[in-house]
Parts: sequence; structure tokens; C-alpha cells
Amino acid sequence: MLNINLETSTSPVVAEVRGRDWIEYGTEDWRNLYPQFLIDLYYSSSISAAIINATAEMISAENLIIEDEDDRDLEARVKLQNFMDRANSNESLHEVLKKVAFDFKLQGAFALNIVWSKDRTQIAEIYHVGVEKIRCSKPDEFGKTNGYYISSDWANTRTNKPYYVPAFNVNDRTSPNQLLYSGLYSPNMNSYYTPDYVSCNNWALIDSRVSEFHLNNISSGFSGSFMISFANGIPTQEERNQIERSLTEKFCSETNSGKFVLTFSDDKTRVPEITAISPSDLDKQYLALQELLTQNILSGHRVTSPMLMGIKNESGLGSNVDELNSAANFYLNTVVKPFQDQIVKVLRKIFKVNNMDMPVNFVQLKPITLEFTSEDLKAVMTEEEISKK
Repeated sequence: MLNINLETSTSPVVAEVRGRDWIEYGTEDWRNLYPQFLIDLYYSSSISAAIINATAEMISAENLIIEDEDDRDLEARVKLQNFMDRANSNESLHEVLKKVAFDFKLQGAFALNIVWSKDRTQIAEIYHVGVEKIRCSKPDEFGKTNGYYISSDWANTRTNKPYYVPAFNVNDRTSPNQLLYSGLYSPNMNSYYTPDYVSCNNWALIDSRVSEFHLNNISSGFSGSFMISFANGIPTQEERNQIERSLTEKFCSETNSGKFVLTFSDDKTRVPEITAISPSDLDKQYLALQELLTQNILSGHRVTSPMLMGIKNESGLGSNVDELNSAANFYLNTVVKPFQDQIVKVLRKIFKVNNMDMPVNFVQLKPITLEFTSEDLKAVMTEEEISKK
């Protein structure tokens, strides 16, 4: 049967540990590995992954543009455009922001490596840094985090020793590299930020466990399907283990699922008894569980229409474009826009250092619509056809 450990905690646990220079960030089962837990959950829950992928695309949008059309400060505009075209030696600013948007939705935070010019007068480059690699240093007496520790694998810090990087600080440019770590407010969290969907992670974990159960059920043809009883005495523990291994090796695999068992006996009264185990209404139980976990995951991510995330279910909006557009606008304004505003706020801090602080904004992905603008109509229709339209 499906065995879900209801004592599993998915809530983040933050703790200062004696002998550690950083603040641990994990769960009861994943000590100091909460970001990795979120990544593993992303890979194992198809519903949550679909929502995270779609939302991250909405956050990064089509592009980032300069809003101010005034050419009075043409030099700053050109300088900013060059920075947006080349944020570092390999990427444009929007390419960096696509990674930032994904981390922001998945982890509830994002991080940038700020590289100063040699003379420390300008920010030369910015790079994305995976949030899972970062742990906050212990705060000073004023509760301020002055730096971060980075490791490529926090599960194995002996071979991947964490190294210190100071926090981004325009007043102290001693280090050529600084780390800017940011996110939206999370209650009861002083150093770290949590994802906005943290309340539904238990349901995402159930989604993961259900898929594992079905996979194992296919891979093991006998899993919960048959009970075999031998009526010829109780063998020794070693003999029982050997019989179990033999049956498992011969019959339990996805290729042997559904095959019959051949037995030999010289006494009809002592043949093995094989009883099929068929829980009542198991199919209905799984359908009800699937519907329940889907709805709770959608609610945790604040999704009003599953169709926006590429998820089709009976409660979806179908082909009603007006309702779908309304749901898209609601999601953009209440969920996506706050993420974008925080990213823009952080970027303008960087731009200000380089004397190129100009208003920028995201070009939103075009909503689904059946309406045409007058320009669209002029391109494909005659004046008479337009008049009739």
C-alpha cells in the first residue's frame, strides 16, 4: 500500500550551529539542505514543476527595456543599453535575468555576483549565482548580514569547502567580487527568503510519492498484488530469506508483471496458497487523491486557472478566452508583478552605481486573445472588409 510519512516536515528550519560561520538552512530531514530539497521536489512533482516553469517564464518576460524615451541623457541611455546587451563576457542582461527569475520562483530568492572594475569606480559585470550554493554568514550585533558562504555541494563540505564572499556594499569596494542576495519578505525569517508556495510543499511531496508508488508498482509485479502462503511447515530464517530472494529475482520486475507462477508439488494438500490482494475502490481513492493534491498545489501557488500553467483538468476554463485572459491578468498583477518589481528595484541599485539609473521595465508576454487591433486588420483586410468588421 501507499505509505506516506505524515511526520515528514517540509517547513524550513534556520539554526546557528556552534563551530559554523554560517547559518544552517534546512528541514528536519534535510539538515542545511533546504534549497536542494526544493530542487529535488521540483524534479519529482510534475504539477509543481509545470507551475514553476510557467511562472518563471512570465517573470523574465520577453525582454527588459529602457522606458524613458527622453534623449536629454543620451550618454546614460547608451551606457545602460550597452550594459543590458552585455552583462558579462558571455551573457546579455536578459539571459542573466531568466536564471534569476527561475531561482526567484523556485527558491524565493536570487543572487548576483557583482564584479567591480579594477579601479572600483564601476560595476564591470554581473553573474547569476545559484541560490542552492549560498548560506548566510552569522549576522553582526546589529542583525546585518555582511557576507555569504558559497559551496558547490553543501552535503559534502569536506571536499567542497565553503568560501566567504562579502555582501554587496557600495561603500566598501575592497573585494573585487561581492554577492547581492535578495528576495521578498518572508515571515519569521531574518536571513533567508522562502518561496511563496511553501505552504503546499507537503502536497507536492505527496505528488512525488504517488508517482514513485506507481513506478515501483510497475517495476515490481508482486508489490501489494499477491500473498503467497506455503503450507508445508515453517522453514528457518535463512531458508525464508532464500525463498524470498528467489521469488523476487524470478518474478518481480516490470517485464514479469502479470505473468503466472508455476509450482511443483507431489502432494495436492501441501501446495502453496496464492491470494490476490485487491483493496476496494483503490482506483477511486487515487483519483480523489490526485484531484485533491492538484487543487492544493494550485492554491499554494495562487493559480486561479490551471490552463495558464499548461495543466488541464475538469475545473479548467476550457476554451473560454475571456475568462482565461482575466485569469492571466489577475495572475500577472498579483503574483508575477511583485517578482518583477523586486528584480527591477535591485537592478536600479546596480545601475545607479554606474551613473545610468534610468527607468526600466519588463515587456510582458502577450496574453491569449481573439481580438485584433486596427493595425492588424489593415494589414490583411480591405477598407470594405474593415468597415463590415
